[in-house]
Amino acid sequence: MRVLNQGRGRVVLGVVGVGALLAGLTACAPSPEPSSSSSPAPEASAPEPYSGPVAFVGDELSWLLPSADDITALIPSASEVSTPSDALEQTSDGGGPEFAPAICGVLFMEQSLDSLGARTSSWSMPSDTEYSFNSIIAMQFADEAHVAARMDQIERAAAECGEFDYDGLNTFEAIVADEQDGVRALAGTMNADPASEGWRVFHGFAAVGNTLVHLRTSLPDAAPIDAAAAAELLQATAIDAKSDLIESLTETPPTGATEPVGDASTPWAEWSITGQGVGPIRLGETYDDIVATLPDAAVTPPAYDGGPWVFASPDGASSFSATAVDSGSVAEITVGAVSDEEDSGADGATSPHALDARIGDPVSSAVAAFPTGTRVHVVSSGQWAYFVADREGRLLIFHTTREDTDSTEARIIGITTADTTLRRDLTVE
Repeated sequence: MRVLNQGRGRVVLGVVGVGALLAGLTACAPSPEPSSSSSPAPEASAPEPYSGPVAFVGDELSWLLPSADDITALIPSASEVSTPSDALEQTSDGGGPEFAPAICGVLFMEQSLDSLGARTSSWSMPSDTEYSFNSIIAMQFADEAHVAARMDQIERAAAECGEFDYDGLNTFEAIVADEQDGVRALAGTMNADPASEGWRVFHGFAAVGNTLVHLRTSLPDAAPIDAAAAAELLQATAIDAKSDLIESLTETPPTGATEPVGDASTPWAEWSITGQGVGPIRLGETYDDIVATLPDAAVTPPAYDGGPWVFASPDGASSFSATAVDSGSVAEITVGAVSDEEDSGADGATSPHALDARIGDPVSSAVAAFPTGTRVHVVSSGQWAYFVADREGRLLIFHTTREDTDSTEARIIGITTADTTLRRDLTVE
């Protein structure tokens, strides 16, 4: 395996010029009258540069995608490069042979799993009849720590998977760039069973703040992709995106949303589902806290280890499920169902709601209320949903019916709120 470290820097210079002109008065001239004009107002000071977490959300993710011209310059055989899309398709089927070393599995892992939002561009390749993932995707994760952990795994794979076993011999030759301005990047070619006519896939990765960028494409035989150029392109694009984000957040600093807190004594239909919880129930609380807040609720314990607890309103008109992590903190609350296979019996008129979106409404109501989300399709289960995340890693998921696929009229069957910072990151070992 060959590893090359490289980076590039940019310098901006500024020049300021100042001039002054003084006029004198003759000795015989009368003394001037005192000026009645007020002193000039002091110039407004520039705002302090934003220094908080580097957290991209919504359409800001598209800033991390190279332009169509950049893609075709890197991959000359690529054509029909799409504009950034808010649609994310996940296979999520799992299984397959074992990897040796095990870390090499990260190169086959579906990187978008556990992401909160995404923007994707794709393209066509000549004579490409089998490989359908010619794309680059910018993904938002819970926070910077989750992305750093994922990139640590990818860099380990670049170092340890020059040759590895996965149903036969495979190779991965990668180039790793020096970290620059907090942006890490690497790129390389994977050969499956190089002794035969196995398929070849090119991978490129970049990590900055709460985002991971993944480029993957098939390789034309006559035009290999320059790994060093790919790593440099992904890193430079991410550096520019980070600069744009900091400039944007300097001009308009992020503010914490004022989240309504419901009254436990009111009908549950009046409660709001927000990034903080459902009505008076807050994410991060324990099951005991929920019981103390809702002493009259009917409680159904989990049907299996680690499963959700179900709480039903005293009048039986509404319910929600709460799932905790190992620490006992509730990380996820769902009103209604997450797939058509469930029958939650939830009624939108008597259940908590997210702004103007209720169970039973078309998903277009959620898109109108939260317009910067991501449309997610999980192929293995056939599930569809609309994801909306904030900079703090709080996620709202609007689960929709399967029969309507990604139609804007697909019916909402459930709403989940989650604190994804409480999740463990996916690992391959």
